[in-house]
Amino acid sequence: MSRVQAFLRNKVFLGVLLAAGFAYVTFFCFLENPLLEENTASLIGVRHPALFFVWNLLTGAAFFFNCRAMYATWQCKNRLGRIAIWAALCAVPVIYFIHGQWNGETVVFPGVTKAVHWTATIVFMVGNAAALAIGFFHARKQSPRFFNRLLALVIALVVALLVVFFTIGKSGLFEAAPIWVVYVMLFLVNCTGRRPLPESQPKQEEAS
Repeated sequence: MSRVQAFLRNKVFLGVLLAAGFAYVTFFCFLENPLLEENTASLIGVRHPALFFVWNLLTGAAFFFNCRAMYATWQCKNRLGRIAIWAALCAVPVIYFIHGQWNGETVVFPGVTKAVHWTATIVFMVGNAAALAIGFFHARKQSPRFFNRLLALVIALVVALLVVFFTIGKSGLFEAAPIWVVYVMLFLVNCTGRRPLPESQPKQEEAS
């Protein structure tokens, strides 16, 4: 492993990246009333393009490097999962520039702006969700107990989203909630030291 790879998989680097991303998503979410539909991240980004650029940079980097580190730790070589990680990363600049600014002007493509934005957003969400799901199911083979804890977090996330959606509706809070939970999950996986090593490993070592 090279020094660069070691640094990018270091717990301190990953933890700082996650903490910074979590804090910034929280700040951005409450920049305006998070209970309103017009205050989702992308719509706030239209009004605050510079801040939205940082949101995309931190969120994209935090998810990308932590997912990559998770796959390396668990020795998950699933090709679809790795493609999903890169697809989510590639969607990040599209999400920004479709609603961001270029040379002081808002980028708008007549007739396709909303379609491109939604496509990139779906790729980002599905890409990260697929990467995490594949990684977690791979972990199940190595540590069912650890997987069950992660599954409990996913169930809690779904319940929380349903509650928010049916009480508040589509809003900035509804959008930010899953990102917060993913940050927590990645922190538990990469930064707490409770990495899902094979549960049978101690017995094998004793036998040898």
